[in-house]
Amino acid sequence: MSGVYPFNKAPDQALPLCGGKGASLIRMTRMGLPVPEGIVITAGASNEETAEALSSLSDKYTYAVRSSALNEDGSDNSFAGQYETITDVAKADLDDAVKKVRASADNARVKEYLNNANAAASDIAVVVQRFVKPEYAGVLFTADAVTGSGRKFVGNFVEGEGEALVSGQKNAKEFRIDAVKYAYTGDETMKKHACRLFKCARRIKEEMGSEVDIEWAISKGKLYILQARPITTLKRADLDTFRINGSKAGEYMLTKTNVGEIFMKPLTPATYSMLEIINNVLYLPQWLDSIEGQAYMNVSVLCSMLIAMGMKEEKAFGAVRDLVGNLPEGQTVPVFPFSGKKFRKNLWEILTGAKAKGHKCRLSKAQKKEMVANFPDVCRSLISEIRELKTNEELYKYGCDVLAQKLSDGLAAFMSASGGNIMDLFSMRKKVVKLTGEETANALLGGCLGVIESMKPLLMLEDVISGKVTEEEFMRTCGQRAVNEMEFSEKHPYEIENYVQQAIEDYSTQGVSAHELKAKSEAEFEKALNAFVKANPSKARKVRKLIGKFAASNAFREDFRAKGVWSLCVMREWLLGVSRANNLGDDVFMLYIKEAIALTKGDRSVLANIPARKANYERYLSNPPFPNVIIGRFEPSEWLSDPKRRNDFYKSGSEVTTSSDVKGFPGAAGKITARVRVIPDVSHIDELEPGEILVTGATNIGWTRVFPKVSAIVTDIGAPLSHAAIVAREFGIPAVVGCGNATTVLNTGDLVEVDGTAGTVTIKNV
Repeated sequence: MSGVYPFNKAPDQALPLCGGKGASLIRMTRMGLPVPEGIVITAGASNEETAEALSSLSDKYTYAVRSSALNEDGSDNSFAGQYETITDVAKADLDDAVKKVRASADNARVKEYLNNANAAASDIAVVVQRFVKPEYAGVLFTADAVTGSGRKFVGNFVEGEGEALVSGQKNAKEFRIDAVKYAYTGDETMKKHACRLFKCARRIKEEMGSEVDIEWAISKGKLYILQARPITTLKRADLDTFRINGSKAGEYMLTKTNVGEIFMKPLTPATYSMLEIINNVLYLPQWLDSIEGQAYMNVSVLCSMLIAMGMKEEKAFGAVRDLVGNLPEGQTVPVFPFSGKKFRKNLWEILTGAKAKGHKCRLSKAQKKEMVANFPDVCRSLISEIRELKTNEELYKYGCDVLAQKLSDGLAAFMSASGGNIMDLFSMRKKVVKLTGEETANALLGGCLGVIESMKPLLMLEDVISGKVTEEEFMRTCGQRAVNEMEFSEKHPYEIENYVQQAIEDYSTQGVSAHELKAKSEAEFEKALNAFVKANPSKARKVRKLIGKFAASNAFREDFRAKGVWSLCVMREWLLGVSRANNLGDDVFMLYIKEAIALTKGDRSVLANIPARKANYERYLSNPPFPNVIIGRFEPSEWLSDPKRRNDFYKSGSEVTTSSDVKGFPGAAGKITARVRVIPDVSHIDELEPGEILVTGATNIGWTRVFPKVSAIVTDIGAPLSHAAIVAREFGIPAVVGCGNATTVLNTGDLVEVDGTAGTVTIKNV
């Protein structure tokens, strides 16, 4: 039957016709959850199809008949209680019940709801489901509908049918479940069923990818799931118009540390969709997120993952501390239940390449090493091939047959090569500090890395000037590196004619030598290491080993990022190919990647939302930077209108006193007193005068050329492993990073003392 679908036999293409409730029941049936069997009668079903479906149902049961409008129980509106619901209906009365439920689409309360919600009327499907006579029934929310906290699942129930709970006819009993470390509190009646309900709820939440409101019942001692819908107050994204606010999805801690130095301007839809793909591939939902285009990292996701993998909460909080920066006293990371099992499974699929359907990695261990070593050449070859593609058909075929396989192989190769390097990156510095003390560690970890990728554009530029390397060699090594190198809409040096000559012209006016600064820093490192070894001979071997691992992990991270940018260049070139084939210009970056793929298959309907997205994106470009750390719901418009707003920290529902102290992480050792130059973004970089202290939001590889020019660096965003800290240490420039409020407290011309060892910035103005 084309208009009626049993829950257990409905095909994927039928789901859009089944309404919110019907589609949800079908998906949960597929999950193997305890859903009473039933059928969905779509709006387009004929009378004959409906009659035949109803006649095929068993005489042994009675049934519940409910609406399933196409706009009901979705992420925008729930319509809870607005349409008619009829329970305990005998088979002989089903036809009348279905007609009555359909007719409820025209009732007064539905029309009032539509008006209040600014929603449009839609077709209505009907769910006919075996009725279970409940001893008691209720609802369970996987997050607090007001605060968004997912730490506890909150439930209510009544004796008898759940309609009494919705209507308020009976007083409800309440219970709570700690969802991170399972623990039940509440009415004893529900305790014996709570664990089963919790497991079902967690599964539904994971599969639906959002916090949910679940209707359930207990009948004859057995749990049944009757319905699940997104909690509409926790809506994260309107993808059609590109209105994204990750803070609305739940109670999370979001930070700009690390991501803020990579994405220095709002993300386009194409780039945002890339982050979503990364989240899905890694099974770290909402890890990389956005608030009106500004990129954030969801620290709660990382912390919850570590707890799910067996780490104690206190240790997990400590492990992510360097990712957050300085927080007001007493603030902790909100956590939520996380599937460690699913994360491990996804990680294994990445390592084997099985995540890309039909493109399982076929590389041997040796071939993976070769892929990592030669990845830039692989990408440059792909770029050359893409530039020859002319039509949508060619672009689609190339994407399926070539790009998917190559990029899947590359991801598997890099993940395989990572080994313990990533863990060493976060642990070695702490071990050196524990062995030597903070001040000595700062001296030992500066100048020890050698020439890392972030420094190559500057050092190699000097080599081009001196004739040691050619412009072609420079471009092969550094042609992908740029200020906004991970934003699809931004050009890279390899695309820009005469880039090297222009860079030489800009750099030659600075009158400083990066090679000399680097050599001086390395000499200071050797001096500090020899002094420590001489004073602590018993620790010599251990400290050298730790420093070696620290250097290796940093080198891997830098190499991973540098080579990874080439893969983004490949995707940019493919998108540019789509643009050429469809005369889109830069509008192609207003499409999500999946839409660009659909366009190459001939689906031009994806172009309809471009005007609305462009309008929102232009607005995002005009916004100032949002706070570096956000906990809970954040409304940009409210924050922008607040004259007392803070740039460093925001917590929903609380007032935190603004601090005039500027302090952060010790980024690079040393102490200097000089005048400040506040630089809002890289377009103002040439305003810096030699010897000034650079104060800015964050730095990345596009800022490296001015490092030798400044006497110290202070950033709002950052941590000991951020770009500013690493490169400043290697050049021997004092740095304090992750201050949060430096650009708002300090002004150009202020005389300040920067202490890169203590992590403080002191104003000396008289």
